[in-house]
Amino acid sequence: MSVCSKNSAPGREVPSASTYSPAILPRLQTTLAALADLDHAYEADLETVTESGVPDAIKQEVIRTLQQRQQVSRAPYVRQLAALHRQAVTAASAVPSVS
Repeated sequence: MSVCSKNSAPGREVPSASTYSPAILPRLQTTLAALADLDHAYEADLETVTESGVPDAIKQEVIRTLQQRQQVSRAPYVRQLAALHRQAVTAASAVPSVS
């Protein structure tokens, strides 16, 4: 039995949820939760701006600022996810497959 998902892109093995090591899974969950919180706050702010009565030029400026802030806020979490993914793939590839 392989420890990696068959639904991943060819040549890229992705560990299934049940195979993440106990050291990785909590950090993965925490990182994903933080990203979800950031995304939710961004969507709420975006909705507030788009539904406001301010002129469109101001809305567009505020939306650009929100987008930039969102990208900057998400960046460390995305890097953390990439690092966790690398750790999980490395750990999964070290485990022999049972056919």
